[in-house]
Amino acid sequence: MNNPSPEIDRHPLNTVVLAYFHYRYEAELAQGYLDESGVPTVLLIDDAGGMDVGLSFVNPARLLVGLEYVERSRLILEEAGVIDQDALEM
Repeated sequence: MNNPSPEIDRHPLNTVVLAYFHYRYEAELAQGYLDESGVPTVLLIDDAGGMDVGLSFVNPARLLVGLEYVERSRLILEEAGVIDQDALEM
């Protein structure tokens, strides 16, 4: 097992939280920019389907991307003005 299969790097669980958002629309906007650029994403939002916006201040929306897309995703969202350093750290 000295040479792991390259498929391990493409496993769907090899993801990281790219950014945090207090508002659903910000997270969805960021996801849209990445989707348009061909970057697969996952949003984790716990706000009761938009019915309890206050939940997102306790548990912000998280935008996940695969490890191989982290740098590209940051550049895309920074250039679009969607994220700043505060969105990247929580």
